[in-house]
Amino acid sequence: MRPYTMTGGRTGQDVPAIALEALIAATPDGRQMKHQFRWEAERVIEYSGQGTALIELAALVDVPIGVIRVVVADLAQRGAVEILDSGVGSPTDLDGVEYANLLKKVLDGIRSL
Repeated sequence: MRPYTMTGGRTGQDVPAIALEALIAATPDGRQMKHQFRWEAERVIEYSGQGTALIELAALVDVPIGVIRVVVADLAQRGAVEILDSGVGSPTDLDGVEYANLLKKVLDGIRSL
């Protein structure tokens, strides 16, 4: 299935920026109503449990990060998931050393796979 069909043609420009490392957690209401959503949103709810990073959800659901951002934003708007602040902010909020450290942590995580 093409990614634009999963998002209704939206590209994510109209959704708030969600950091790649932001944790997504399913709400009790979301778990109860997960069968009302399309398959990709249902999987996000299943995989998010107590909190799963946005980037990890994209890998688990096997969709591009832009698609998962739109799906998560829609689910958050409906109260099905919570977006837990990662405390990092956007790369533009970080100084060069902090951003380099963040990238090193990401690279270390990828290498550990």
